[in-house]
Amino acid sequence: MDCRNEFFVIRIPDTGSIHEAVGIIADTGITVTRCHFNRSIDPKTSFLSVRGTPEGCQKAMTALSLKGYLQSEIRYPKTVRFTVIVPDIPGTLHRILMILDEYKAEITSLSFDNRGKNPDRLQVAVRVHDLSLTNILIDAIHAHYEIEIEGYDCGDDESDGCLFYHRYAERVREILGETADPYLLDLLNQFSHIAQQLTEYGKEYEGTLEQILQNGRRLAETTGDGFFADVQKIQVTTHIWLYCFQLPGGGSIFIIDTPTGRIMVDTGYGIYHDDAMKMFKHYHLDGAPGFSRIIMTHGDTDHCGAAGYFEAPIWTHEGTWNVIKTNNRAYGACSEDLVYEQVYTVMINLFARMHPPEEVNLFPSSTGEKIGDFPLLCRFEENGVAGEIIEGYGGHQHGMVYLLCRELGLLFTSDTILNLKHLTPDRSEYNGFAVYLVRSVNVNPDLVKNERKDLMKIAQDLDTELQKDGKRLIICCGHGPVSILNNGDLIPYGTIEQYRHNI
Repeated sequence: MDCRNEFFVIRIPDTGSIHEAVGIIADTGITVTRCHFNRSIDPKTSFLSVRGTPEGCQKAMTALSLKGYLQSEIRYPKTVRFTVIVPDIPGTLHRILMILDEYKAEITSLSFDNRGKNPDRLQVAVRVHDLSLTNILIDAIHAHYEIEIEGYDCGDDESDGCLFYHRYAERVREILGETADPYLLDLLNQFSHIAQQLTEYGKEYEGTLEQILQNGRRLAETTGDGFFADVQKIQVTTHIWLYCFQLPGGGSIFIIDTPTGRIMVDTGYGIYHDDAMKMFKHYHLDGAPGFSRIIMTHGDTDHCGAAGYFEAPIWTHEGTWNVIKTNNRAYGACSEDLVYEQVYTVMINLFARMHPPEEVNLFPSSTGEKIGDFPLLCRFEENGVAGEIIEGYGGHQHGMVYLLCRELGLLFTSDTILNLKHLTPDRSEYNGFAVYLVRSVNVNPDLVKNERKDLMKIAQDLDTELQKDGKRLIICCGHGPVSILNNGDLIPYGTIEQYRHNI
């Protein structure tokens, strides 16, 4: 039997709505797998996830829609304020309330006192979600009673908690640009799910939703005129230069520039691609001979999100390719099924404009050789650069690889060895978003400890050998400046300059 997962965003017009909505779902034979409702945040919206046959899910959707429970659009409901001139006839109030209920109008205020100053006036304010029914509702009441319309508004009063999710959706839309309502509702459901799950680890529900927005907003704000990068240009040999571009958020882009071609290691976020190309032009890295090879060290979008923009051959690990294809950064790890890992990947790939390549070249399986305790996948030589591709343990992410260029004294460690101590405060703050939302940026935090120790041992041994010839091992960290070792610590190597457009 074909089975699928589906979600419904439910409008809650009254206290019995959840009971009736769940009853409708139960009658279709599908199973509720998740629900979330918090009256103090938004008393009118509930999230329900279900599992069942496609036919059952469609039947439930239709039934919920007919009952006025299903939210399918992101828009503020219209509030109508009017006064009804009521005759002194028993049952009048009841009849008016029945009309309001028939048209799914939610009462926001009701005032009537036949011993007061205006004994024949019933003052009403109702919220109508289906705007096409507003005039029909007024006409239905006017057919029986005299009515005076006092005004309309779109429910944008900031004190109205009923609109929390609608306002939140509009804030997401501000980051993404024009986005279809069904897709926004899907995002709302997913963001709500990650926030719900993280409450189990002591995080605040609303705080998580705000962290998600701050992440997206920071990326948007650091493009165009807000873009900047910390740049290191290091002469490796007479004719070969290494460039490191620390972007505003996320990992670094590395370029090995030779007279016959360039090798790129990691591409940065897709959202920064236009800015990065403008920056490359400033450093004369945009023209011939061009990029001959791009290496994606792993599947996090801050390291591979712009890869689809380039025409050069792209090389990566099969595990990284699966991370990209499944849209789950925890693919292949013990945390693969955790909702917050899955939703975080969807969120960050969306905000960061993930643009993966259509096809890649996969590194071969292990040669049987090892470098330290790490499997050697292959060797290559290109543009006078000899490289060794080393397979990681999978502590930070399944499919991660390292690049070692022995003759040049370069080790690209991706996100296993980081120089966090020398991150700028704004970059440290940005990295905190990911830590908050996935608890640890490493999909296997226990494994990464040994992985980092073993990779650092290789770095220390190589550095010791190079020093015999008066050289140093240059460590290209996934985050932070290009560094060398100093008594076990990483210290920035060479000069760091800041790049900004037109400065």
